[in-house]
Amino acid sequence: MSEEEKREGSEIVGELEALGQQLAGALRALWQSEESRKFRQEIGEGFTELGKQIDAAFKAAQESDAARQFSEQVKETVDKAREGDVVGKLERSLVTGVRELNQQLSKTVSSLQEDEPPAEPPASGPENPA
Repeated sequence: MSEEEKREGSEIVGELEALGQQLAGALRALWQSEESRKFRQEIGEGFTELGKQIDAAFKAAQESDAARQFSEQVKETVDKAREGDVVGKLERSLVTGVRELNQQLSKTVSSLQEDEPPAEPPASGPENPA
């Protein structure tokens, strides 16, 4: 590498460092500005109000008869599923299915590997003398 290329390379690094410092300063100034502070405060207040409204909606929904009935139905369904070992049956079926998939994939990979021609050693000739 010539001296000029080294100098240009170090100039580029210096300029990139200066750019990084300028960007960091600009972001810092933007973050600390009065407008930014007000904007962040408004966003925070908006989220606080949104949280209050969501909380009120959840409380109202929990108190409704429909919500209580739905909750009872869910509990009954879960209890029935436990009694009937639906989860166990589902798990066993899933294991069987994945096992079969693995076996089929293994067979496919094996047949593909058998179909590949064996790698031939390089021939000796004028380009590759032995």
